[in-house]
Amino acid sequence: MMSNAVPSDRSRSIHVLIVDDEPLARKRLSALCERTPEIGQIDTADGGQDAWDQITGNCPDLLLLDVDMPGLSGLELADRCRSEAHKLTAVPEIVFTTAHSTYAAQSYRLDAADYLLKPVKQSLLVEAVQKVEIRRNAVGAGINVQSQTESPDSYLWVQDSEGTIRIRCCDIQYVRAERDYMRLCLQDHSYLVHEPMHVMQSRLPSDIFLRIHRSAVVRKDFVKDIRRDKRRIYALLQDGTELPVGPSYISVLGKNIRTCRHDVQAGGTGLSDTVRE
Repeated sequence: MMSNAVPSDRSRSIHVLIVDDEPLARKRLSALCERTPEIGQIDTADGGQDAWDQITGNCPDLLLLDVDMPGLSGLELADRCRSEAHKLTAVPEIVFTTAHSTYAAQSYRLDAADYLLKPVKQSLLVEAVQKVEIRRNAVGAGINVQSQTESPDSYLWVQDSEGTIRIRCCDIQYVRAERDYMRLCLQDHSYLVHEPMHVMQSRLPSDIFLRIHRSAVVRKDFVKDIRRDKRRIYALLQDGTELPVGPSYISVLGKNIRTCRHDVQAGGTGLSDTVRE
């Protein structure tokens, strides 16, 4: 077992236990925690069992918990903290840290406060710690924090020039196909993702997004108008972008886009006479 408490001369409140089987990962997270004002005591553990022994002896407020570890994994440790909560003075908040995004859904089923991809960025760690503080305050006030936590379906992980980042689904305005890639278009940026359209559509919340063409998915509230130019039917978006509407999607579009000013009907051309030419 190993524990490396880092003293602090600042007035900070959150006691953190970093759990990772890789020494360099522990060292880097410790340095990030030292630069995070809300964090006070910092301990480390080199595995799940080591962490459990420390949790039962001096329960921390927050676990920065790696997922893939030999022996007791991060997911198993998190589940144990919940199932054996009667053995603890308090159940610690959990922020998972891992190089893989595939465990996101599992982590949120364990009521994790956040899920950070390695290498962890300072700004995202600060955001995660702030979430932890909100959850701790909510628990103190008797509020159910699990119902207020973002679900794993509310964001996506995508690659950019600096690595893997997380974006909120509600910030995506539309998605369009570019050969073998999907371009996710946000207000000030876009990202290319190498996966089929049907896979991308399945990753987006169906109550927010709608497929309007084999090559396009759009956020419902971002549709300004549905128009027809001779035989071409298209959706006019809030930023002026025009996306094609496939014939087989017209009926579904009319039923789902409440902000459209025109009545889309099934059968015939699929559009009423009020559609703007």
